[in-house]
Amino acid sequence: MQLLKRGGIREYGALTAGVAALFALGLMPTAQAAPAAPGTSSSQQTALLECPGYETTSYKPGLTLTPRQVALSASGAIGPCLGLPPDHTNGTILFTGNGELSCTGGNSTGNGRIDWANDQTSSSTFDFTAGVGLRPGGDSVLILTGEVKSGDFQGSTIIIEIILAAAPTQTLECLTTDGLDTSSGLVNLQIL
Repeated sequence: MQLLKRGGIREYGALTAGVAALFALGLMPTAQAAPAAPGTSSSQQTALLECPGYETTSYKPGLTLTPRQVALSASGAIGPCLGLPPDHTNGTILFTGNGELSCTGGNSTGNGRIDWANDQTSSSTFDFTAGVGLRPGGDSVLILTGEVKSGDFQGSTIIIEIILAAAPTQTLECLTTDGLDTSSGLVNLQIL
């Protein structure tokens, strides 16, 4: 066995330590999805998919530093997606919701839809609950979590992270009476 030769045990130990560190940091999946068996739909597959993207969210009324009832709607594009199944590479995302929100906190609920670009896939609809929080460095983020209710990935967990107010201009809008009424930026979508 090659690993037991001179220096091999140290290399094996370093490899094991490196893999353990990736698991601890959450950078390595703990399970891999298997392709669907013939005759099954992709909604019956175990999913592990991550999609970066860009979106624009509107808030009515705008987000301020004081929590108030706010309706939100968003649209954007996601992709390229990484993970399984490989036929879900990109698409568009839409969602609406409402709740007691501010630039620095609050909660909301709503629903949304992902329209996958591949014609051989089905749109994924989802319900969500969302919370606003501050990240180290002052970024205000909205995190949506929920379950895919129909279409591809039905029954899977969905997590969407949206940066609300990272740019100084957006952050200053939170200080006005009208508040932050639109934010655009990076989004990260995960389906687990």
